[in-house]
Amino acid sequence: MMTEQLKKEWLISCAGWSAFIFFMTATYVLYDWAMPPAEEINNRPGWALQEWGIWYVLTPIVFRLLSQYHSAKLLTKQRWIAIISLMLCISMTYQAIFDFLVLCDPIPYTMLYFAPSHPLVLGVISYLWHTFLRTELTEQHDVFEVDAGSKTALLSYDDITHINSASNYVELHTEHQHFLKRITLKQVEQQLPNSQFVRTHRSHLVNLNYIERIQIKPSGSGLVLLKSGQTVALSKAFKPALKAKLKHVA
Repeated sequence: MMTEQLKKEWLISCAGWSAFIFFMTATYVLYDWAMPPAEEINNRPGWALQEWGIWYVLTPIVFRLLSQYHSAKLLTKQRWIAIISLMLCISMTYQAIFDFLVLCDPIPYTMLYFAPSHPLVLGVISYLWHTFLRTELTEQHDVFEVDAGSKTALLSYDDITHINSASNYVELHTEHQHFLKRITLKQVEQQLPNSQFVRTHRSHLVNLNYIERIQIKPSGSGLVLLKSGQTVALSKAFKPALKAKLKHVA
């Protein structure tokens, strides 16, 4: 499901680049119309889309990466530089290969031609994200911002019974419902208080306050039975840490 934040990122990207490409195309058309034939530029009708179309894809990717790392409180200066550098390498490589195969332009010429503009574009994209898309992080440190339909809501750590990993997002469970958040389980674990949550499996975190009992299987693995009636897998690797924390809580 596309969240409001994601829609806004795509809207700004598509609207911005469409307006820019239309403006550039119209400018050259009007120039050729006003000038004598000998001074016309005669660019192809789709030349602006050819030169800048790749940014329809790269811009939302940059927005998404910045938003995800920012929401996880992991957007450092070094990480921002890494994201911008990666996107610059991708854009320049694409442009060089495209111009070489389609236009037969030498790769050094293409690299030199686009070297000033692509870093500038990435700078503008970063500015737009910081100005229009960057969300203010809550000052509270005991809540998660989660998607609740088309809106966002604040979910208290105390209300979370357990958390499951599901690829590049997690499921945050309460006693009566669950929420999705696009973040890794490791990033969630770093934000949660170590005294309250424990990992029971490489894909599960459990709130110690909701544990009813643990059930060990003959194989050594087991299940964590929660007060809500839910069960969570317990692997042998995480069993000692769980037992130690339960003793400490008791």
